[in-house]
Amino acid sequence: MLNDIFLMYRNGEIIPFIILAFVSVGYIIIFEKFIILQFVYRINFEKFNTTIKKMLAANDMERARNFTKATSKTAVPMLTLKAIDAYENDPMRVRATVSEESLRFFPRVRRRISQLPNLAAASVLLGAIAAVQGIWSSFRMVEGLELGLKSFAFSNGLSHALLPLAISLVSAVLLMVPFGILDAIAWRLEAEMEHSLCVVLNILSPEMQPMFTGGAAVATNQEETENFSRNNLDGDGGHERMDSKGKKDDSADAGLQEVPDEEEII
Repeated sequence: MLNDIFLMYRNGEIIPFIILAFVSVGYIIIFEKFIILQFVYRINFEKFNTTIKKMLAANDMERARNFTKATSKTAVPMLTLKAIDAYENDPMRVRATVSEESLRFFPRVRRRISQLPNLAAASVLLGAIAAVQGIWSSFRMVEGLELGLKSFAFSNGLSHALLPLAISLVSAVLLMVPFGILDAIAWRLEAEMEHSLCVVLNILSPEMQPMFTGGAAVATNQEETENFSRNNLDGDGGHERMDSKGKKDDSADAGLQEVPDEEEII
């Protein structure tokens, strides 16, 4: 089988070279992302969290800034430095600043990793296309031959047609296994980054609910105001009802007049 594959590349067939190009691009992405995830973005998160927590709790911002710069110029130290700068300028903007910078940075962690399944799928599809083309060529090649020669030629053509499919399947396996490893590394790295940012934000911008000492008095005053307005409305309504009732009684009295006698009419 390997000899047949080498013969395909020696003969200069196009689809095997395209599959090889896909695999080469995929492994460039794999090596690049592995180096970035393991040696650029990853730090000693436990040590960093403990040290930065002590410095921020002591309000020693200058030492915290120098520590983040010495640790790394990207990832969590960079986001922590942005949070410290925002805290010194406007403490109310710390969470907003960290959210904006996180949304800008976190997509970089998985950038280009999602292309590996696409390259694997494209390789398999190209191998299937080459296999279909080879099988179709085998059917056309055995037309007009005798039965013995037809079976021999068709078997040779079929074995040759299935080689690109075998290459594409091997290429897909070689791409998908590193993809699973990189995806697990990226997921764990994102979780550790989120934990570190949570530690920083809980010190620089804790979530506090406003407490008002005069809340009960304000509520009581509001209730009294509502009751007073309701009573006034009821009083006005009562006067209006009384006035309307008086008007109705007057109209009724005006309508009820004495009926004159017959002598008076004559």
